[in-house]
Amino acid sequence: MRDILYNSLKRQSKGTELLTFMLEEEYSLLRGGQPDAVAGLEISIQELVRQLVREREFLQKILAQAGYPSLAEYLATQSEDEQECFITLRDYLVDQEQASARQSTVNADLAMALWEQSGQLLSTFSSRIAPKERNTYTAKGTWHDRSTTASLVSGRL
Repeated sequence: MRDILYNSLKRQSKGTELLTFMLEEEYSLLRGGQPDAVAGLEISIQELVRQLVREREFLQKILAQAGYPSLAEYLATQSEDEQECFITLRDYLVDQEQASARQSTVNADLAMALWEQSGQLLSTFSSRIAPKERNTYTAKGTWHDRSTTASLVSGRL
């Protein structure tokens, strides 16, 4: 059981290390203006997060089957050397999770800023393209004289 738990923690720590690396890569792609590459990487990131969740659930299931509600309860029954080994790995895992969370927040902020910038740029272009005068040519190329007052019916009586 010790090896199963240790290997599970090791896989989780390597997975979160990879997640941090992938999030840093996503940040560089966002900064580089490569939305297609970001979309492809985002799918890989989501799959990695799913796998990490499954691994965490597996660890909890193994502990529950052995009658331990948490890893801390299991470690309390182990020698100090075993505890130190597990605690070192667990602390590294927590550090990697926090680094991933920080990088994810930075990426989300950058993505939102780029989205807002694109929206403002589109709004600016639309306002510059739209005709200033209300009397303009129609799509058919004929002159369209719009009245400045609202009216429901137009024509002769």
